[in-house]
Amino acid sequence: MGEPLECEHTDPVSRQVAQRTSTGVAVFSPASGTSSFVAGERHWAVIDGKLAFWLGSSTDPPMGLVPYAAGYPKSLKSIGSEPATKLPINGRFLMVSMHGALFHKVPSDFAENVAYARWLGAGAIRVFGTDSNTYQQWDGNRVGNVIADNAQVLRQSGIKLVVAFVNNHQPVPGEAPDAWGWKDGYIQLLQPFYERSWRGAYLTFVRDLVTTVKSRGALDVIQAWELGNELHTPDNPVTIVQFISDAVSEVRRLDPATPVYPGTMGANHLEPWDTRSAIARWIYCEAPVQAYTLHAYDWVSRTRQGDMPIEWDLDGITADPCPSGRKLPVIVEELGTSRALDGIYSSADETARFRREADQLRFVLSFPQVEGVGVWNAESPRVQDRTFYDNRRGLTSYGVHVDGGGSCYDPQPDSGPGVRCQLERVLQNLPRLPQ
Repeated sequence: MGEPLECEHTDPVSRQVAQRTSTGVAVFSPASGTSSFVAGERHWAVIDGKLAFWLGSSTDPPMGLVPYAAGYPKSLKSIGSEPATKLPINGRFLMVSMHGALFHKVPSDFAENVAYARWLGAGAIRVFGTDSNTYQQWDGNRVGNVIADNAQVLRQSGIKLVVAFVNNHQPVPGEAPDAWGWKDGYIQLLQPFYERSWRGAYLTFVRDLVTTVKSRGALDVIQAWELGNELHTPDNPVTIVQFISDAVSEVRRLDPATPVYPGTMGANHLEPWDTRSAIARWIYCEAPVQAYTLHAYDWVSRTRQGDMPIEWDLDGITADPCPSGRKLPVIVEELGTSRALDGIYSSADETARFRREADQLRFVLSFPQVEGVGVWNAESPRVQDRTFYDNRRGLTSYGVHVDGGGSCYDPQPDSGPGVRCQLERVLQNLPRLPQ
């Protein structure tokens, strides 16, 4: 059941006694005399000394519910925190991205974000090692210590981290001046970074971060190390091949076992306009990584592809068998919509936006190689520091006030659940197709 996050309290209407924990909510219903545990629409209760389970919105067990005949199949503490083993995201299908989770000014926000991720049914939170919002210049040791400081919260919730060492839009402290700058409309790492300078400040940062987490006994909460976020070398695409090979080798010297993700977002980002990108194919078939990662926003169709034509990757790059027989799991780390999409829906039409979200999920779920999906900016509506909310994309861009409102988890600042709640219900049921 996790650790208590608040004192128990009585609902004045239902008279139920509830207490929120790091993995769900413990509930006592006087009407039925039932003690139960709730995680989203999943419910467990002890009835006649045996464990019962049901799905739905009611905290009282359905009439005629038959408990497990064999009694307790596992301890109550482990319920909801033992994922299956076949899916790559810590045994689950959903990953939530919280790019600023490590940098919140309010330390308790980390535990709150973990609780929300667990409520959504996620297996991992994807975090970045550099801060592109408030530009805090933390070295690898400090970032590693934040992870280790919060390791117990992660363990208790059954959540792990995917740690992208560097955000493409914010270099590590001390990066060479010519290794990053303005290109194609935004700040990003430039060609010199991938050719030579990554062996300086970036490698020091990576070594310090991994070594700190390892020395403090927290490697068990790392789902994967990721070389970065949306890495690419469009001026000389083949450069990324040597970078990935050498950077993974450096990580492996420090940590031989934890999976490594490439931090790339698709064929067109790697080799613009090459639908059969040999570099993307190399990543899928040969690179020393454990997943093939994709990102896409505002994908509508094969003729209106949003910011990334991921059908190139799904139809060909990852669909055709590798000569070696290797099959990497494809993880669509970021998939979603913008607040408004010209010609499709306005910022005021969240219902139409939700339909686009559902259509995108149906599309990627139609490909059997997709074994995980991520949602952007999935910060809890209960965090105190909202500095890292994105009001353009992701869950925090929903709501009447464009401030993450309307969640089933907690609708604030809206008055009640809204379209964000509808999307949350879909995410909780992945990989089941949206209705």
